[in-house]
Amino acid sequence: MKKKIVAEANVCRIETNLDLSHIRFNGKDYINADLEKSIRVKSRNELIADVLYNYFSEGKAGQLQGVVFCVNTNHAQEMERILNAKGLSAKAYTRKTKNPDEVMQQFREKKIRFLCACEMISEGWDYPELGILVMARPTLSKVLYMQQIGRGLRRTNTKTNVFVIDVVDEYGAMAKPCSMHSIFSNPFYTAFGSILKRDYSLGDMIEVDGLHETVERIVQVDIETFEEKYGDYLNQEQLAREFYLSTGTITSWVTKGKISPDEMITFGSRKIYLFAPEHVKQIREENNIPEHTEETIKTDFFDFVEERDYSLSYKMPFLLSFLKNMNEIGDAKIDNVLTDYIAFYQDRIDKGLPVDRSSCPYNAERLKDRKYIKSNMLTNPFEKFERKRFLYYSKDLNVISMNHALFIKMSKQDFEKVKVQMEEDLEKYYERVK
Repeated sequence: MKKKIVAEANVCRIETNLDLSHIRFNGKDYINADLEKSIRVKSRNELIADVLYNYFSEGKAGQLQGVVFCVNTNHAQEMERILNAKGLSAKAYTRKTKNPDEVMQQFREKKIRFLCACEMISEGWDYPELGILVMARPTLSKVLYMQQIGRGLRRTNTKTNVFVIDVVDEYGAMAKPCSMHSIFSNPFYTAFGSILKRDYSLGDMIEVDGLHETVERIVQVDIETFEEKYGDYLNQEQLAREFYLSTGTITSWVTKGKISPDEMITFGSRKIYLFAPEHVKQIREENNIPEHTEETIKTDFFDFVEERDYSLSYKMPFLLSFLKNMNEIGDAKIDNVLTDYIAFYQDRIDKGLPVDRSSCPYNAERLKDRKYIKSNMLTNPFEKFERKRFLYYSKDLNVISMNHALFIKMSKQDFEKVKVQMEEDLEKYYERVK
């Protein structure tokens, strides 16, 4: 930005009195269900619309187009209604939009000034003339925030600046969301001032894209976000994965006083425990927990497989289906894995054999529901392999991948050994089921 490679950002902070300190987060970002319940407040949305109307409805500034980043479809539709009521043409642009291509074409033809977006344009979308970004969806994720503001940073021969509107609500001391001032480590806020400039004086004039604003006050803001303060801490889920233990084990250790978290965040009856990196090392040493690294991953994998921990049959047909569809780089299309996974159980039904133990929900009707079986497969058994970093799932690519560090250590004989064991274990498992 200083080198003028991307557009310079001029920032306005809309401060609300909406208390969002109760919103839960999972250690990485706010829980979307909580945001959906709390953000859809008419007064908050109207405040956003008022700022856009007051500053961007006349002259050159009144020609600028923008994106309002929303929490969900309902929020986007509400913002559409409120902006249109103000005379600011807007359309919701979400996964539920019936004619997204038409809406986007109208936007590109400047028939619409504002897109009220949810999920659709956080990354990979390009519209160089975009002049206004409204950050109406709070996030703790620096990556997500940067993806969103990146949509407006394209610099052109006719565009040198972009306006970023940060909507700042009331949060607890721990879970402060990202903002332009936290991203750029600028503790001094001046309405519509450049995010790069820290030496404004009272009475200075800010003139950008037809907007004229006199500096009447300079406010010091808190720029320390949750990610900056606790970004390298592990929560109980992450600690469990690091130690190859269950989350329940870690929670039990905390409850019994065997280990103590460095921070505890409470949301109703739920608690998030945070552990500092140096404390993680101490816990490992005190409890003789071995390190699991890329060097040990093959041994760890075979140790896991040879445990033969089968409360239900899921792991065996899943792993066989994955290996059958895995390509030369360790990837398998999840739809192909799912097809073979379902086929295994369908074959048992066709032959009049028991599908599994009585607690297994699979039956002829359920197996027709690919969405349900896919969700079940990803929850269990895939999660058991993913938890120990043996496998990964890319939703965008629609593939399940073997950890590259593990894949390059595995020979054809190793894969055959796993396959033979799974087939033998299945035979023994169903002998017990009978």
